Amino acid sequence: MPLDTEWQGEPHTLTVHSISIAPSQHDGGEFEYDLEHPPTCQQEDMYDGRVRVYVCDVGWQEGDIGLADSLQYSGTPITEPGTYRIAAWGRKTYYYWSGYEYDAGITILPAEGESDAA
Repeated sequence: MPLDTEWQGEPHTLTVHSISIAPSQHDGGEFEYDLEHPPTCQQEDMYDGRVRVYVCDVGWQEGDIGLADSLQYSGTPITEPGTYRIAAWGRKTYYYWSGYEYDAGITILPAEGESDAA
């Protein structure tokens, strides 16, 4: 079994209507957007049923970090309104001095039917 693993989640559709400019290169700014989850994403009620959230990795990134910041962190910031295919990614790396370290984010995928090889 390999010590290091990487994965990518299912594609989601993100439609960005407007973008607020980020105050620094380390901040993704803010989006006004709609997010379409695939049918396989589960939902869960929170706060005594007052809020329904997606419990997939994209939903977690959206709620905990924010889509704009997660995309900026992953090196795939969105700077123009439009429709994008996005997916969560994750990596588990083993270092002998500290054990496992985990990293995750959201990235922009190639348009459906396109290859990511340029």
